[in-house]
Amino acid sequence: MATRQAERINFGKIKEPLSPPNLIEIQVNSYVEFLQTQVTPAKRRNLGLQAVFNEVFPIESYDGKTVLEYTGYEIGDPKLSWLDSIREGLTFGAPLHVTFRLRDDSRGAKEEKVFMGELPLMTPQGTFVINGAERVIVSQLHRSPGLAFEEATHPNGKKLHSFRIIPDRGSWYEAQFDTSDLLYVYLDRKKRRRKFLTTTFFRALAFLDGEEKAKKDVVRGTDEEIIKLFYDIEELSVKKAEGLEDIANKVLVEDAVDPDKNIVVARAFEPLSKAVVKQIAELGVTKIRVVDTSVDDGIVIKCLKKDPTKNEEEALKDIYRRLRPGDPPTAANARALIKRLFFDPKRYDLGRVGRYKINQKLNFKEDATSRILPPNICSASKKGRGALTTLTILAAAVSARWVNCSPTSAAWVWPAPSASSRSA
Repeated sequence: MATRQAERINFGKIKEPLSPPNLIEIQVNSYVEFLQTQVTPAKRRNLGLQAVFNEVFPIESYDGKTVLEYTGYEIGDPKLSWLDSIREGLTFGAPLHVTFRLRDDSRGAKEEKVFMGELPLMTPQGTFVINGAERVIVSQLHRSPGLAFEEATHPNGKKLHSFRIIPDRGSWYEAQFDTSDLLYVYLDRKKRRRKFLTTTFFRALAFLDGEEKAKKDVVRGTDEEIIKLFYDIEELSVKKAEGLEDIANKVLVEDAVDPDKNIVVARAFEPLSKAVVKQIAELGVTKIRVVDTSVDDGIVIKCLKKDPTKNEEEALKDIYRRLRPGDPPTAANARALIKRLFFDPKRYDLGRVGRYKINQKLNFKEDATSRILPPNICSASKKGRGALTTLTILAAAVSARWVNCSPTSAAWVWPAPSASSRSA
């Protein structure tokens, strides 16, 4: 093995018009950016080794009285050069010292520098010297974090669309249609028996609403709240409904009940017809509340009809029962589980690439430093729709129209809901 850097000797007579580029410049510069040795600890950016320490610290005790904080790190000078390390059969590295501050409510604060070990350094050739041997880091292909749309063909010939939210670290969120046009959700890549309808998941996320309900008897995650996420509820007069040409695309929001006989004349989530409208008019009802399902052929309505849960608490218990079989399902445990899966920065991280791709594909303006799913992930307000709401609408529209394209660009953005829609 060579003990000194070789010099290139050119015996050619033809001069090169352009000098060859530095092919290892990306590797060398990336490691320099990772260490940030030329930058003072106070001015270091949240990248590389600095980001690793900031992600772990501060560490708090269970009672919150003791906190271990990270202050900064220092990389010392190597004992030997990289050529001498090869000659002596040693590792080319430098000592890493990290400064920590321990805060205690009773004893005050104490700061100390701790030796964390030897950190390998990169040679000018883009290699690492480990025990006298030169090693290189081989890049491996992996699934890039972000948003992915997929299309599969069922054995019966029907095309099934799906999408995934892939984080850099944490649980995957996968949604896929089946042959009955029902959209199912898989968490933690646990499929088959642990799948549940997407409307069940939207019901369970009702606790993320910023508006706190003071009354305990208020039921969250109702059918009407889920409908407002995807459709605009219209209030039509019975006479106007009879004259509509596209009356088959209108679906009732609630049951039409005969108060005298206590008989359901028209059920909710069923398409309207002129005969049904006449029966409703005979009851003395002048106005009905409907939604237009021509956008997605009523795919979300089909999920609501099939959904076994009817409110937030039932949805939370159903999800927890599927993800943690054997444990007693409670609403509190289910809320804590969902928060850990998608809204805990220490357990879930989209990464810079994942956040950029989601913002680009859905035309969102979320903060690039936010690495978790936004709290308004399933909202529908004047400002726009949430991430899961937008993705579900796009997937439903593509699946309903049977088009050979995927909503993978910012052009696939659903218009903002009207002022009648509210956060859910």
